[in-house]
Amino acid sequence: MNLDEGMVRPDCLATLPPAAGHTREELLQPFTDEVYGVIPPPCEDLEFRVTSEGTAFGGLGLRREISLLCRQRNEQQTLRMLLYLPAHAKKPVGVFFGLNFRGNLGVTPDPGVTFIPFQRYGDLPISKLRYHDSRYDESTRGSLADRWEIENTLRRGCAVATIGFFDIYPDRPAGVFQDSVMRLFHTEEEWESPNRASGAISAWAWGVMRGIDCLYGQPEIDRAKIAVLGHSRLGKTALWAGANDPRISLVISNCSGTLGAKLSHRNFGESYEWIDFWNPHWTRASFRKYVRHEELFPVDQHWLMAAIAPRRLMVISATEDSYADPLGEYLALQMASSAWGDGDAMPPKPPPPAQLLRSQAGNLAYYLRKAPHSIALENWNAILDFADF
Repeated sequence: MNLDEGMVRPDCLATLPPAAGHTREELLQPFTDEVYGVIPPPCEDLEFRVTSEGTAFGGLGLRREISLLCRQRNEQQTLRMLLYLPAHAKKPVGVFFGLNFRGNLGVTPDPGVTFIPFQRYGDLPISKLRYHDSRYDESTRGSLADRWEIENTLRRGCAVATIGFFDIYPDRPAGVFQDSVMRLFHTEEEWESPNRASGAISAWAWGVMRGIDCLYGQPEIDRAKIAVLGHSRLGKTALWAGANDPRISLVISNCSGTLGAKLSHRNFGESYEWIDFWNPHWTRASFRKYVRHEELFPVDQHWLMAAIAPRRLMVISATEDSYADPLGEYLALQMASSAWGDGDAMPPKPPPPAQLLRSQAGNLAYYLRKAPHSIALENWNAILDFADF
């Protein structure tokens, strides 16, 4: 893809309000009110129960599995965290934490990771679309290990933690309320209402926050070095969670596209219409009024990024990921950089592929991989180099 492609629409971008000069609350309000919706409060009772521990990767790491028991209104939801710690660390370490798509069993070939049996959802027909239950079982253990590079991260002296997003909110437009964390805070009637005030991205962000609660309780973790990362829809989630939770010291968005890092007013790649057609459950109900009318939304994703300041932010794109619009992702970061101050100003144009661009003050970074919509070792090397935990 030629990064100069696309309808840049400078008239629209020129009239977008700047991100600098606003409080974090002001920056977040439009997204709470019109896009992602309300993130529920912490639950009434939260218990962390270690269910297994052991060594992994030939003694390189320590594996810890933790059940997060979330209780509210006589309901309970269990989130299962998989945590790997560098075995020979002499002091608390930084951690890279993110949600995963297929369950903890998929992120590593480690035979010590417990398989939790589940009843697979049947395919759900929605118009001409079908939604599949993509969780991994024993036959596919470790199939997404190349997306996580756990051994490489442990060798760098950092921890890795993950929770499957199915534990929080199954990624389906209907029929999942009773399996989601939202049943702790809403009735099914409220959730199915055309006035629904939240969506799955806020549910996943809530799960990220409960994961950070758990990481805060692990003595091996340096609380000042908690990075949250996500790819694709989970990159959107990482940005939303990072903007709302100041305990996150570094936010990493990989190929997050619309409602993630890219400018929607640029009118290129994914659109609001695409999001609403395929995944209407991601957003609050009022978001629909902006479908085919992105220009009516008064701000853009640079405001969401700016709400992360003064903490650190890294945006990663891929040259062949036209839907996520790599140029639009970079322009949003460049427009947001004013919220960090002159020392973090990003240049007008993105760097070439395979070149890590850091701001002078070191709080912002951008990396462009010559690849399709994906995350791999090259991304992780750039992440680890920038984080420098």
